[in-house]
Amino acid sequence: MPLKRCQHNNKPGYKWGDSGKCYTYTANDKPSRERAKSQAQKQGRAIEASKHR
Repeated sequence: MPLKRCQHNNKPGYKWGDSGKCYTYTANDKPSRERAKSQAQKQGRAIEASKHR
């Protein structure tokens, strides 16, 4: 599953696939965006790892 852009409460964010949680960030704030992207990637790794158990 790929990392996808999403929105929650009118804030931009990232999530893993179609069913992951949307991790939002403050628009035009690069550290905030990178943190949200990192959280979504971490979620993706956990989802993928759980498939191989």
